[in-house]
Amino acid sequence: MERFAVLSEMCFRFSQDIYLRTGAVPDLDVEETVRRNVSIARRVFGDRFLEILTTIYLKKAVGSRELATSLGGFTSLDLSTKLRVLEAAGLVESGPSFGEPDNARYSLTHKGVVIARLGEPVFLYLRLAEGWTTPKPVEQSAARAEAAEPDADYAALPRT
Repeated sequence: MERFAVLSEMCFRFSQDIYLRTGAVPDLDVEETVRRNVSIARRVFGDRFLEILTTIYLKKAVGSRELATSLGGFTSLDLSTKLRVLEAAGLVESGPSFGEPDNARYSLTHKGVVIARLGEPVFLYLRLAEGWTTPKPVEQSAARAEAAEPDADYAALPRT
């Protein structure tokens, strides 16, 4: 967690440096800065867009059906509309699917990858803060049951 505090400070200093280099001073017009940031947040991160970006980032390239299955709760029309919005924003690009010609595959553009990489520490921090490194109770039970196997030779065999 200490490394996240250091990263946070580095990000703050980085942002301040960018503001200085561009001549922008967000403190002078706080309302305008808030308006612009809210607009970006709604356009890029609102309405389940962040879920779509995160899933595509982790899977590298994904078909729309697989994406809909991974995310759940999307109609084909709703998902395709959101993907078109992300394409128009320059975050996602579509390409042909080699297995199913009617099912395009989506991947992130360079801009989309940069955004995903910038956001990855936030997700990692939140996962760690929620106890991500501690096994879930189901995993603990399975591990205990496996450890209690009476046949030690069976447990040493590779699993297929």
